[in-house]
Amino acid sequence: MVYTLPTSKIPLDPHRDRGAIQALQASAVVFRKKILDTGHDLGIRLHYGAIMSSAEILTLLYLRWLRLDPPNPDWPERDRFVLSKGHAAPALYVALWMRGFFPESTFDTFRRLGNPLQGHPDRMKTAGVECSTGSLGQGFPVGCGMALGAKMDEAPYRVYTLISDGECNEGSIWEAALIAANLKIDHLTVLLDWNKKSSYGIMAGRNEVAPLREKWEAFGWAVLNCDGHDFVELSQALYTAENTAGKPVVILCSTQKGRGIPYAEANPTRSNFGLTEAQYQEAVASLSAQLERINA
Repeated sequence: MVYTLPTSKIPLDPHRDRGAIQALQASAVVFRKKILDTGHDLGIRLHYGAIMSSAEILTLLYLRWLRLDPPNPDWPERDRFVLSKGHAAPALYVALWMRGFFPESTFDTFRRLGNPLQGHPDRMKTAGVECSTGSLGQGFPVGCGMALGAKMDEAPYRVYTLISDGECNEGSIWEAALIAANLKIDHLTVLLDWNKKSSYGIMAGRNEVAPLREKWEAFGWAVLNCDGHDFVELSQALYTAENTAGKPVVILCSTQKGRGIPYAEANPTRSNFGLTEAQYQEAVASLSAQLERINA
């Protein structure tokens, strides 16, 4: 079941908004289950690690935060979201489906010829996709340009971009970050999926990007930290970002790569992999138990 929540850019309160938080938590389980079922039913490999780590981020954005009009995806005043790490495209597709941009049956032929849901987001094919992305570091500069346009036009919308810590190995990230800070593009919020792994494994001791806070601050950005799986912390960080003037904001979201898949949580995996029947069933059972606890 997907829960429809009113759009609200007010931070969640654990006491006042208990029902909304519970609905978001349940929707994040639905999100992960849809990813599992898509990979399993079609017998395909997916970037499960990058997809699952961003489930709460995208669930909050699309079910509560972003000002959107699914029947009118080109509404001029809509908020813009750019998935810079385009290999996590199924995560964006699930979020768009949950918000009502297309029917669930669209996943039946995912990645087939003629289907709008391809391996990477394509703005010419898929309703709700703002930017075609694929190569790491490609989407973030586009998001910066969108936000600059909003600032110059004094437009009412904001731009949100999801990047990864592994993506911060790309020079294009830091070039765009420098430009955004120099131009004081404060219509822009970047959410950094900080799962501390990349396609080549754990980042520590290899091509490490830490200390991330100090790097982004040195480039002139306001930097916030939160638990990327906690809806209250995420909403509070987004609210602070919305009310920060004069500079762009990056939210360092601490996440777990492969969250919701016990096998991926406990073992090093490739970036793009398939699940055995046993691994799939184990993950489904884990999510079902999680949903029971949420609804208890």
